[in-house]
Amino acid sequence: MTTPCEPKKLSPQEMVELHALPDDALATAQEAAAFLRLKYNTLSWYRCNGGGPKYTRVGPKLIRYRMGDLREYAKSQPMGEGMRKVGAAMLAARTAKAEG
Repeated sequence: MTTPCEPKKLSPQEMVELHALPDDALATAQEAAAFLRLKYNTLSWYRCNGGGPKYTRVGPKLIRYRMGDLREYAKSQPMGEGMRKVGAAMLAARTAKAEG
């Protein structure tokens, strides 16, 4: 019996490096899913059925995402009021911690 392939999870350091990439850098589908905090299979479903961020096909099989397109896609997604409050609280906590 085979199990579905689960992509490797990115470490916190790898996530920091991913977020620091310039807009024209290309990310793998695995990195794009991690950046958007989506499951790899969800991103794959978007590619097949429409929706999701723009992607580029490099050769016959390789899929890549421009970091700028991922950032634009993330900005354009609606966020519920509860998530806005959580996000604002997290940002305030990070800012307070950074200021010492």
